[in-house]
Amino acid sequence: MPKCIIDGQEVEFSAGENLVEVAKKIGIEIPVFCYHPGLSVVAQCRMCTVEVEKMGKLQTGCSTVATEGMVVHTQSEKVKKNRESVMEFLLINHPLDCPICDKSGECDLQDHSFDHGSSYMRTTESRRTYLDLDMGPVIKKNMNRCIHCTRCIRLGEEVTHIREMVALQRGNNTEISTIDGRALETDYAANYADVCPTGSLTLKDFRFNKRVWMLKKTPTICEGCSRGCNMEAHWDAGQVHRCIPRENLEINRYWLCDEGRFNFHYTHDETRIIQPQLRSGGVLSDATWNEALEGSKNKIKGKSCVFLIGSDLTQEEVEVIKGFVNKSFQNAPMFHFGTPNVKTSAQDTDEDKILKRTSKTSNLNGLEKLGLKAFDTVPSGVEYLVIFKGGRAQLPQGVDQFKKVGFGVFFENEKTAFDVIFPGATFLEKSGTVLNYQNKEQKFNRAIPPPKTCKYFSEVFMLWDNVKQNKSEHSMGVA
Repeated sequence: MPKCIIDGQEVEFSAGENLVEVAKKIGIEIPVFCYHPGLSVVAQCRMCTVEVEKMGKLQTGCSTVATEGMVVHTQSEKVKKNRESVMEFLLINHPLDCPICDKSGECDLQDHSFDHGSSYMRTTESRRTYLDLDMGPVIKKNMNRCIHCTRCIRLGEEVTHIREMVALQRGNNTEISTIDGRALETDYAANYADVCPTGSLTLKDFRFNKRVWMLKKTPTICEGCSRGCNMEAHWDAGQVHRCIPRENLEINRYWLCDEGRFNFHYTHDETRIIQPQLRSGGVLSDATWNEALEGSKNKIKGKSCVFLIGSDLTQEEVEVIKGFVNKSFQNAPMFHFGTPNVKTSAQDTDEDKILKRTSKTSNLNGLEKLGLKAFDTVPSGVEYLVIFKGGRAQLPQGVDQFKKVGFGVFFENEKTAFDVIFPGATFLEKSGTVLNYQNKEQKFNRAIPPPKTCKYFSEVFMLWDNVKQNKSEHSMGVA
């Protein structure tokens, strides 16, 4: 492989790589504003300039391709002076919003100002000002903080394929806005906030919610569809405050759709059932775990049952369920369900040209690999349906008239159809493995614990066996 020298260190690179990416390989950060690895190169902010021997002028690191034998200096006096001048220029109009800005703590402008800027300003003129602009249900714009990097414009043109962000006027009057001030149309609008290096484009969902340095970060997988985009859950004190994309060039690159990004809210939905439910006297009401376990065993004992398993569950959960069914119900029939009109992976197609898939659960392919067939109709003679789901799977059609027992994540609008409900954990409250539509196995970690009254399937099945062995006892310490 060809080699070049950056700040005295020899580094190998692949043909076509720019100096910003090559420098990263040896831990050298060349500061950037307009450059983003997922967008085209425009080299307009001039923050990434470096000194290259045998070239008379400073070169922009993002647009300069590394070549064999090239000698680069990123910390020379000439480079430092240029960066200081760029920072002074960018901060001429920038407001002192850091104490109230949502980007504070993860702002490139804030970081580069500290690392490369000067503590003195030579300007005395009034800063330009704009009114905040509501750009639809996802993004709020504060043009006062904008540094004209044009990342948002390129994101619309090159990734979401909707040319809705434009630069109006010129010079000091330049304004980044949507065409005619219309609301953003794309289903990937939150990515505008991700690529913005300042607090100019902010998420309305996270705005004034939590300081970023107070959040813990857990890598996880989006359960919004069968692509299985990589993302990071940010949480504190048992509550998730936001999810952001995590780079994976083979699956989702740098992006995340709005549906998957905001899907986590159902975890904290007030209508989520977190207490065991038992129907008694025709009324479904709260019960202890012991009462629900005994009640469910009395209801389905000796009955013909079919087990429906949601394709929003992990491989580990399905294996545990299969073992439980085969042991306690003598190989009763099991089927998977999840997305109406998408019963098999063969029916799972691209919903758009970016990330979305038609299967709205993350593990359809995984359940097929475990030998489960798609649910079609309830076999004749069946008296009870036992349903397992993680929160994302939709109950199949044609099952309303059957008595049901539910394990997992359910909501108030679903409870009237069940005789018993055992509350379980959402995808953010557990660890596990899923297989996306590409057959890529992906593991994810638990971000937050489930509510104390909810239990994992393995815990429920253990309690189930205890009830079987002690069905006449009423004080097992599992209430």
